[in-house]
Amino acid sequence: MSNMLDYIRWRGDLSLRAVPLCEVDGLILSQLSMIHWEHWLNPGESAALASVADRLEGVQVSAGFTGADDARLMALATRSERFGGIRVCGYTQAFDPGDEMQFSAISMLLPDDTLFLSFRGTDSTLVGWKEDFNMAYSKPVPAQEAAADYLRRAARWFPGIIRMGGHSKGGNLAVYAAATADEAVLTRLTDVYNNDGPGLSDQIDARALYARLGGRLHSFVPQSSMVGMLLSHPDTFEVVRSDSVSILQHNPYSWQVEGGRFVRAAGLNRDSVHFESVFRKWLSGVDETHREALVETLFGILGASDAERFDGRYLAGLLRSPRVLINAVQRIPPEARKDALQALSNLAEIALRPGAGERDPRKNDPS
Repeated sequence: MSNMLDYIRWRGDLSLRAVPLCEVDGLILSQLSMIHWEHWLNPGESAALASVADRLEGVQVSAGFTGADDARLMALATRSERFGGIRVCGYTQAFDPGDEMQFSAISMLLPDDTLFLSFRGTDSTLVGWKEDFNMAYSKPVPAQEAAADYLRRAARWFPGIIRMGGHSKGGNLAVYAAATADEAVLTRLTDVYNNDGPGLSDQIDARALYARLGGRLHSFVPQSSMVGMLLSHPDTFEVVRSDSVSILQHNPYSWQVEGGRFVRAAGLNRDSVHFESVFRKWLSGVDETHREALVETLFGILGASDAERFDGRYLAGLLRSPRVLINAVQRIPPEARKDALQALSNLAEIALRPGAGERDPRKNDPS
């Protein structure tokens, strides 16, 4: 089967003027927010995507866990007719451990005379992951406020149609910014792409915010979605087929593509349905104060090694030398220790448990 890289190889010779933006284009433009644009753009500058085609060697292209694929994406997109003419501008990034904030976004002027705002998902920093979990009790988190402000500023200087999107936390940021926009800006928004991003918190009246977006929202999750099942999500999400397993399906390069559409799955796998029910049950039984205490405890454990990044090397190190975690757990009060360890155990069991072939009959016709 094909993925979005194969899509560029197939459709890359046709401009966005010739063939309008589709859902796979929305994922590609969303993923471009993971790129380290500071290598090629100074503050306030803009550049055609094609202009960086010969300047990709020797730099760390991506901020995400999909770095190798992101480099391939840039190599293909910058040399394609479809994406090479896109003008990239408005790059911003902010990282503040004190405020527990990780935020980055990029604006893209498309050849069809529209603007696409792309919000970066969670990077590999502990701060970024902590902010994701803060969504369970904060209203709103700093990155959501930054995304809403980014949309307001973009709408002031660009008078036309605006689209926006992101993958993972970036999808959540796009949804939050669009759903909280004033009416004058909302009328200019035509499409909001949420690619396996967490839902909105019930603490900010998620149902009412989703209702404001109506048919503008395009929400996609893979069969074994876990990230996309967090918090409150719309009932209209589409389930796409991935060639990976379990939580690894969060990788958007594993999503299957046919033509300009994702290949639909019959529904969510049993693991995803179970994860959603466990998480919802946990939230419903824990008030906001205790949610915050549990999240702080969990990340106190994860941060016990003084590591700054939550990546493969970090996890491998913990597995080789778990004593640092054991010592950290011993410093936690017994009641909090029990809750934190049970939460970690539940998440690990769900992520690693087999059953990817099971389907949820409640969701989605495969057509």
